[in-house]
Amino acid sequence: MKRLSLIVFALLTVCIGTGATDLTSLKWSQVCTGGMGSDWYGSSESQEVADIVLSVQRTNGGWMKNYELHNLSASDLATLLSERDEHSCFDNYSTTQEMRFLAKVYQGCKVEKYREAFVDALELIFEAEKSCGGWSQYWPLSGNGSYRDYITFNDDLMTNMMKLLEDIISNTGDFADIVDDETRTQCQTSYDNGLAVILKCQVDDNGTKAAWCAQHDPDDLLPAVGRPHELPSISGSESATLLSYLMTIENPSDELKEAITAAVEWLDAHKIEGKAIEDYTNDDGESDRRIIDKAGSSIWGRFIQIGGESGRAIYDKFFTMLKERGTNRSYTYNGTKYTYSEYEIASGSYNEDMAYMPIYAIYDDTQQHLYYRFLYNYEDTDPVEDSNGVPVRTSLTASNRSSYQYLGSWCQSVIEVEYPAWKAKIEAQEEAGDAVLYEISNATYTSSTGSTYYFSNDLSVTNEKSKNYGSGTSNTVKYSSGVTYTIELPDGLSVQKIAFYGYDNYDVDAYLSSVNGQTFASTEYVFPAKVDGTAQFVSHQVDLSDAPATESLTFSLGSKQCCLVITLYCTGSTGIDEPSVVIPAAVKAVKRMNNGRLEIVVGDKVYNAAGTQL
Repeated sequence: MKRLSLIVFALLTVCIGTGATDLTSLKWSQVCTGGMGSDWYGSSESQEVADIVLSVQRTNGGWMKNYELHNLSASDLATLLSERDEHSCFDNYSTTQEMRFLAKVYQGCKVEKYREAFVDALELIFEAEKSCGGWSQYWPLSGNGSYRDYITFNDDLMTNMMKLLEDIISNTGDFADIVDDETRTQCQTSYDNGLAVILKCQVDDNGTKAAWCAQHDPDDLLPAVGRPHELPSISGSESATLLSYLMTIENPSDELKEAITAAVEWLDAHKIEGKAIEDYTNDDGESDRRIIDKAGSSIWGRFIQIGGESGRAIYDKFFTMLKERGTNRSYTYNGTKYTYSEYEIASGSYNEDMAYMPIYAIYDDTQQHLYYRFLYNYEDTDPVEDSNGVPVRTSLTASNRSSYQYLGSWCQSVIEVEYPAWKAKIEAQEEAGDAVLYEISNATYTSSTGSTYYFSNDLSVTNEKSKNYGSGTSNTVKYSSGVTYTIELPDGLSVQKIAFYGYDNYDVDAYLSSVNGQTFASTEYVFPAKVDGTAQFVSHQVDLSDAPATESLTFSLGSKQCCLVITLYCTGSTGIDEPSVVIPAAVKAVKRMNNGRLEIVVGDKVYNAAGTQL
């Protein structure tokens, strides 16, 4: 009891301290991801919050989801303290976000207990990873065949795990020296297993690779059911977030490149074109959503039914599972209680002819006779009577539509913006020849101090007008017009060409006005204005081979702010010996930098500067 009182006192101190307004106005996820500003992490106030985080850390290393740990009530704190011996959770960013918070605080104050708690959580991630790769929502597993034991892409769980492991492996920023070399090697193994199972889980749509389900069975890796409204399918939402991440992976293998391209093409082929989702208040005064016509917009199902032989195999397995489980659901209508088996509900409502259409289902404890029922209508349609004379819904309700995203435009930016940017990057790598590529983007950004932005590979960008760092979409970085930006280069590096890929952030054309002393007219290197609020991505290259840039390189923009990914094509000494690997003359090799190391990519193989295959 004394321990609880001390923690509550600490919590109250955090909430009413001098920085209380800023801290309590943020969500916990924002606090964990740097929302308080870099100077705050490591402060006495941040350590008080970190101590509360440590106090509610589960004994197996993780945390429970959906708690605002910087702003806990006394009752929530008491609950978390009493449940420390229960399972940990990875869903809804839990555990990974607490680890990110502790890493920030540790880097700010170097207090060892925060690093130790971080390592304990990392050991949990190692322990919880399945033998095939991937993670479930909770650890330990339930062991009863629940959906919680499946490989979980839902709510971006797999993506969050992979991003965290990748950041630890990078040994930079918040994760610099937070673990030893041996542990980083273990992170790499865990990461490699995770990536391998992601590729294996990509749904086979009758011989064509499609995208991913919200959860997959770890035994056969087929799409699997989640909660009663999360039917086996291809998920537009989870697939979009996963693809966004996969396209940030440096030096992708041919297998990964093929997987990304196949998923993008499949999702593009299964869009509902010219439509959007609109929130509104319906005639009954309820919050609701509806489908509207909108030129240039497309939507996808959160759950898209799979067809053909692949679909039959997936849904037959699902129905068999429900039949073997033998669970019944009851519903009372006009004073009479009716009982239905889950198998009967699902198999009787499934319509094979609706393949590749969005599917819906209702999860409502007051209407359990709808559990696992396949619905194909988003907007209201009349119910039908079943064999008992009970009216059964054929569509979602306003409450269902407004509380859950069954339809959305998640894939549009991935297909129209991110994929072309990724494809351009891959093509640039392939045509780089002997040049080493250095990328300046939000993906390679590590930190900033005032108007100086730091990136991997010892690159930094400064400006003379104290413009702070900002990012745009597709890993771009914001650069203001009328400002000279200076790229500081590592010693001995020579930039032969510079490429700018990105978009004008406003509704008036922008342009590249200068690069390293060369000036350009407003009509030469144009970044077109947005069209109906939609960014117009373009790519421009400036050849510097007649006067290569060394030590530093300047550029500026005219008219309006642009969001850009900058790629430097470099030759010359990098402080790394030339590679000793022998490459057949007929084989094209690409050199590039990865986390400060020169790598040579030959087909599917990657070598270090010494010629050792990685």
